[in-house]
Amino acid sequence: MKTNSKFLILPMMIVLLAMGIPQELKQMNYLAYLNSDKEAWKQNVGFAYKLYQDKPSEEAKFQLALTEYGLLNATMIDQDEKLFDAYASDCQDRLEDLTESKKYGAEAKALLSGLLGFKMAYSPMKSMFLGPKSSALLEEAMKENPQSPIVLKQYASNLYFTPEMWGGDKELALITYLKSTEKFVGTDFEKSWMHLDNLAWTGIIYQESGNQTLARQTWEEALLIEPDFYWISKQLLPSLN
Repeated sequence: MKTNSKFLILPMMIVLLAMGIPQELKQMNYLAYLNSDKEAWKQNVGFAYKLYQDKPSEEAKFQLALTEYGLLNATMIDQDEKLFDAYASDCQDRLEDLTESKKYGAEAKALLSGLLGFKMAYSPMKSMFLGPKSSALLEEAMKENPQSPIVLKQYASNLYFTPEMWGGDKELALITYLKSTEKFVGTDFEKSWMHLDNLAWTGIIYQESGNQTLARQTWEEALLIEPDFYWISKQLLPSLN
């Protein structure tokens, strides 16, 4: 049964806000992603913003932008452009500020590239001027930190979703998703929605290439990590049958 993360996240948010523990925000985002719960994502953004207001720091700003990015990603599931437009501008402003950061600059550029990708998905006509900007940001991010799991994930996504005639390469996307997944292990983001998302898309590429066995293996490995991964358990794995 699909878990309603709103009932899990609301009490958690109240307790954590009182305790001031920003690292637990990652778990809240993890739950929101697992259940494709946009309302939970919105609550998480509010929580992250309060943490940033209470104790402004570069880390708090990055965690807020990352949470906003998670919400924007969630809007793609049902093409909720109205919700996307409500949050995209603030997220973009924060990521642009963070591109100058020594600690988070590469990740900010990679995520900003992804945000521009979302904009192009909603408005394909914008690709003519946003496409080159998105690619340039990603190239800079890869030069600055080619071992970052977040940068690698965004690079893989760009390779997957970009048409082949414009530089897309699904085989290289698969290799990069696998490398990103490897780099998530042992980091603060090992148990994160981005790590799980990598496994979902890796399996999708295997499935699209006709390798049903590796697709199944990848998705079953993801369920060993997270049995409640709804997208895989209820949608992707059944699509193999």
